[in-house]
Amino acid sequence: MIFKRRITDKLKTEETTIITTGIQLIGTIKGTSNVILRGALDGNIQLSGTLVLGKSGKIRGEIDATNVVVEGDVEGIIRATEKVEIRDGGKCKGDIFTATIAISEKAYFEGNMKMEVKDKEPSVLNFTEKRRPQSENEGVLPQQLEHRKDRPGQGGVRW
Repeated sequence: MIFKRRITDKLKTEETTIITTGIQLIGTIKGTSNVILRGALDGNIQLSGTLVLGKSGKIRGEIDATNVVVEGDVEGIIRATEKVEIRDGGKCKGDIFTATIAISEKAYFEGNMKMEVKDKEPSVLNFTEKRRPQSENEGVLPQQLEHRKDRPGQGGVRW
């Protein structure tokens, strides 16, 4: 499965409904197109498209969509068949079930996460860490530290 770098790139070429700031909905949103939600929803969303929750958006309920982008606040369960992105300032309280996830360092997530890929094995990407360890003992196994305790300047940490 190949993903575009940004889910929102698709929104420019596909039908998209925008629910703007100041709109408050109670109930269920169902559809086959994409939705950008900048208002508030107390209820559920069932889309076969992409949901983008803008910075001013708030959802309390369950979300089922192909892709979900969170920049606002979500309280509830998120299920996405392809990808969930929690961007800078996004807040999620609840469980997430998806094939792929991206969480910004400036986002907040509280809950459980489960990677679900139907009818195939999950893909695992290998990478090489390019950053250097922050301290001499970072990346060192506890049994290696044990051997260093008698060497001056090599750390006296016991695990």
